[in-house]
Amino acid sequence: MKPNICEVLGGTLMPLSVYGEWDIVVTRADGSEERKTLRNVVTAAGMNRLANRAVQATGTTPFFTILVGTITTAPADTDAQPQFGEMIRKASIVSGASAQSREWVFLTCTLGGAADGITSKTMNCAGITDFPTSHASTGVYGNRVNGLGTTLADSDFLALTCRVRVGSHNQAHST
Repeated sequence: MKPNICEVLGGTLMPLSVYGEWDIVVTRADGSEERKTLRNVVTAAGMNRLANRAVQATGTTPFFTILVGTITTAPADTDAQPQFGEMIRKASIVSGASAQSREWVFLTCTLGGAADGITSKTMNCAGITDFPTSHASTGVYGNRVNGLGTTLADSDFLALTCRVRVGSHNQAHST
């Protein structure tokens, strides 16, 4: 496992290292300053803790809810509730907390056409959130994808699984 995340730059997927930074400022008696910034390693326990907070958040709500919407515009890192055209939310039947590795945060849910009242509605996007009910100004939206492009009939079912790689790994499963 490499402790990297990726970013698209100019249409090319580029790896970005997971790291921290320390700013150091030494002020001498004569008033002069010495400054430097040092990059450091995020430890295995640190990456595991970051991943753990997505699924067992202390003081906040973890990402346990999948939502489905109608919007077809391209996802952006600034997306919030209005960018989904939300139709329905469902709690994940499997939470990321059950993953021993914590390298991945994952959520799964199933939707039924008649059972969930979404028959004949076109579903175009899905995402994850930390809030179980739909309120325009509440909750954090952690992910959005377009391209579902599906419409369910009464007896149809849709299974959705979202996986987000967060870069941790199981070294004694430190949380």
